[in-house]
Amino acid sequence: MIGSNGSGKSNFIGVFSFLHAIREGQLRAYVTAAGGAEKVLHFGSKTTPEIRFLFSFADGTSLYDLTLTPTEEDGLFPSREVVHWEDRTKRRFAELVPRQQGREAGISNPEEPRAQWVGDRLVRWRVYHLHDTSSSSPMRKTAKLDDNDFLRSDGSNLAPFLYYLRERHEDSYSLIQRTVQGVAPFFDDFQLKPLELKPDNIKLEWRHTRSDQYFDGSSLSDGTLRFIALATLFLQPEEYRPSVILVDEPELGLHPYTIEMLASLIRQASVGTQVIVSTQSSLLLDHFEPEDVLVADRAGGGTQLTRLSAGQLGVWLERYSLGQLWEKNEFGGRPVPE
Repeated sequence: MIGSNGSGKSNFIGVFSFLHAIREGQLRAYVTAAGGAEKVLHFGSKTTPEIRFLFSFADGTSLYDLTLTPTEEDGLFPSREVVHWEDRTKRRFAELVPRQQGREAGISNPEEPRAQWVGDRLVRWRVYHLHDTSSSSPMRKTAKLDDNDFLRSDGSNLAPFLYYLRERHEDSYSLIQRTVQGVAPFFDDFQLKPLELKPDNIKLEWRHTRSDQYFDGSSLSDGTLRFIALATLFLQPEEYRPSVILVDEPELGLHPYTIEMLASLIRQASVGTQVIVSTQSSLLLDHFEPEDVLVADRAGGGTQLTRLSAGQLGVWLERYSLGQLWEKNEFGGRPVPE
C-alpha cells in the first residue's frame, strides 16, 4: 500500500491495532491512550458521530459488525455488535452483549461461544511497529527467557524468540542467521544464552567475524537491528506467524540493497501468510507486481484505495519500473491540492 503523507495508510494499519485491542478487552485503555474519543473520531464527534467496523470472512459467509459511539466521559462504547456465521444447517445471527457495564465489546468475552469463530481470527492478526531502534529500544534491552510464544509487535522479545528458534527450529534459525549475514557481512552469529547472574533473563548478543570482543544489541546500527527483527518476523516457521502480518513502513533506515532483501522476504512469507505493508519507498515498490499494490489517495475527506493492474499501466511498464511510474505520478498516491 503506497501513498503520500496524510493519505490514510497508517490509519488503515491502525484499524487492525484498534480491533486487536477491542478483542483483548482493551477498548477503554486504547481510547484513553489515544487521547480520548474526540481524538479518535475524525474531526471529533460533531463531524464523526460514530465509528463502524464491518469485516467479512470466508467469502462473506461470516461477518463481524461493530459500531462504537462516544460517551459523555470522552470514551467509546459498543452501541451495536453483531456476528454472522454459517453452520451445517443455516446462516446464524447473534447480537453480542457488551461487557463490564457496557464499556468493553462482547467479542472480548471468552465465555461467548457465538463470538469464538470471529474472535479466534481477530487475535491472529498482528500489527508490527519495529521503528524504535534507539538506545532505549526494547529490542536492545534484557527480556524474559520464557517470553517466546510469538514475536511481539515491538520486537521486545526478539532475543528469547531467537533463542527458542535455535533450540527447537534449527532450520528456521539458520535461515535467519544466513539472511542477516547477507546484509551485514561482519555478523557471524547470535550468541544467545541465559544471563549468568539472572538465568531467567536473556539479551541480544552476537559475534563479530573478526573479533572475539563482546557485542550486544547496543553495538548494532539502527538499520541492522531493524532488519534482524524483520528477518525474524518473515522467516519464522509458518505455524508461529500471525494469519495476517501488518507492517507500517518497514523500509525506514534500511540501505537500498537491504530493501531488496526485505522485498524478497515479504514475497516469500506471502505465499502462506497474508502480508499488508504500507510504504513510501519507490525502491520497495520496484520489487512487486502492479496487482500487489494498493494506491492510497485522499478523496472527499477520506481515504480511497485503488488496486493497480498491469493493463492499466500498459506500455509504460516496458520503459519504466513501478517505482519510477509512482514518482512520475502516473497512478496517483501523490500529494494533491484539496
